[in-house]
Amino acid sequence: MAGKYRIPAGDTRLHARHTPGPDPTLVLVNGGFTTRRYWKPVLTLLDGAHATVTFDARGRGRSGTSSDYSLATAVDDLGRVIQATGATRPVLVGWSYGASVAVRYALAHADSIRGVVLVDGAFPITMFDDAARERVRARFTEGGLALRLSALLGNGLRMAPAEAAEVSIELDASNGDLDYASLRVPASFVMASGPHAGSSVEDAARRRAAVTLALDANDLVNVHGTSEADHVGVLTADPGLIIGAARDVIARSAS
Repeated sequence: MAGKYRIPAGDTRLHARHTPGPDPTLVLVNGGFTTRRYWKPVLTLLDGAHATVTFDARGRGRSGTSSDYSLATAVDDLGRVIQATGATRPVLVGWSYGASVAVRYALAHADSIRGVVLVDGAFPITMFDDAARERVRARFTEGGLALRLSALLGNGLRMAPAEAAEVSIELDASNGDLDYASLRVPASFVMASGPHAGSSVEDAARRRAAVTLALDANDLVNVHGTSEADHVGVLTADPGLIIGAARDVIARSAS
């Protein structure tokens, strides 16, 4: 059903919005520390061509805070949003952290979705060693004031810096375990080519090169295209590329 939703989710509630349009619904899954607002360029270009669902993950945007920011819970929350909004066999479009959430949901619930679009994320590689994990924790601690100011403006996350650091660390570890060989729905990557937040040029290239592992593992996985934008700017710079990937997934799911 169209409209705004406050969805119960364990110890919190999730803020979601469903916009009507033709099926299949596109469920847009945010980057790790962003809100549903980041999808505006994609929604504007779609202009009602598909029904859409956007939502703020727990501890982000207008959703409530929580004691549990684990990746497994993020996957469960995606299911709660799909169920509450009545999206039937949607296409999941995940960006960055949201790509990993989307592909993990697809691995567990292939019969209930058409496929996934993975926007510069869900690369099957682990990048952090012990020293890198400590650098991540230090970076979030140093940026604690900026995070709090962003939260006050409604633009980002509302969790402690230490909690945010562990979200990033868990994501990196879990990406190395992504089992693309077991994926039973079409998946299409949209790659960025510019800098990746928090990474050196070399690390960003290594992370993105791991897409070949997903391609080699499963013929249902492809790369729809590559944007010249950076990791953060890809939604703004190339919304058409993302929509094209969604339509590629739709076409392949119907064949």
